[in-house]
Amino acid sequence: MSNDRKTRILFICIGNMCRSPMAEGFACHLGGDLVEVYSAGTRPTGVVSEDSIYMMDELDIDISHQRSNSLRSVPLEEIDIAISMAPDTAASLMPPGFKGRAIDWAVDDPIASSLNTFRRVRDEIEAHVRALLDEIRSEKTPS
Repeated sequence: MSNDRKTRILFICIGNMCRSPMAEGFACHLGGDLVEVYSAGTRPTGVVSEDSIYMMDELDIDISHQRSNSLRSVPLEEIDIAISMAPDTAASLMPPGFKGRAIDWAVDDPIASSLNTFRRVRDEIEAHVRALLDEIRSEKTPS
């Protein structure tokens, strides 16, 4: 990763309707100056969950414009960090020869759960994204 361009991050979950759109929203909101963000699903539904949109609205982060995408819609060869919250590992979802970092986050799928579960998952994703952005910032800061 060169220091002069944004780090390209891909968040992956199953439907690209709950976890990965929330992660994308946090990364854009908290690190838009630092990262270029994508999200996709292994089996995209075509829509972002209304509950995910509502949960992010609680924090004044608007993800209502986001759409559920497939991995085929993402420039996988340009991704620096792939993060999977799906049952599949990030390494297994990326193309052969992927040179970036593959990271797996064990985050529950909140689909069809209570708003309290969505809130817990949202807050867990926020903590993961903040830690990742701190790490990227420290890597890009000259010692």
